[in-house]
Amino acid sequence: MSIAPKYYYLLALIGSVFFPLILSFDSKVNFKQYFNQLIKSVPLVGIPFIVGDIIYTYLGVWGFNSKYHLSGSLINLPWEEVGFFLIIPFACVFIYEVVQAYFKLNESKYLDKGLLVIALTFAILALLFTERLYTTATYSFTSLILLYLRWKRPSFRLKLLFAFLLSLIPFILVNGFLTGMFTPEPIVWYNNLENLGVRVFTIPIEDFSYSFNLIALNIILHEYFKTK
Repeated sequence: MSIAPKYYYLLALIGSVFFPLILSFDSKVNFKQYFNQLIKSVPLVGIPFIVGDIIYTYLGVWGFNSKYHLSGSLINLPWEEVGFFLIIPFACVFIYEVVQAYFKLNESKYLDKGLLVIALTFAILALLFTERLYTTATYSFTSLILLYLRWKRPSFRLKLLFAFLLSLIPFILVNGFLTGMFTPEPIVWYNNLENLGVRVFTIPIEDFSYSFNLIALNIILHEYFKTK
């Protein structure tokens, strides 16, 4: 039985959240205990990203192939794209809590220097490519987040970074699916005039930083609400 292409984006989201939702009841992670605070933290991060998404779509930084999503939209965004900023953070915060429960990590004495070097590298790239909106905006925010982790030194920063690295496995599969790795045409297309034109498989390289920004901000806010 074949699946109609219009359900592809929806299926990508369902696939992203299926295992985190089922495994939320694992006794050691006990992720379900955070559901109430996630209802608050995820939309607080998601709303600015959705607004930025609307602007990017209006400016032609990227767009959506109507063949691969359901009808209906929020302004110019398919509802699946809106759901992306709610479902993907849920899955990534779950990965973070798995790291908290199952991994013991010790910071290297070089972590501060490493964060500073990487932050400055992203800042320089943002300045060098100001004519490319997606590149300069994404790398600027990545630089700021890394500087925050460097100077504020939150106790969870190493686990945040490790959770992001673990998230790259599902990220490549999901974003690869959305950018045409497994479909004749991309579900989400990108204007290469607004990015560096460098792809990892079919994924614009800026998407890795964009994903880091989304995940890091969700984890930072998640940790804030955990203390309240």
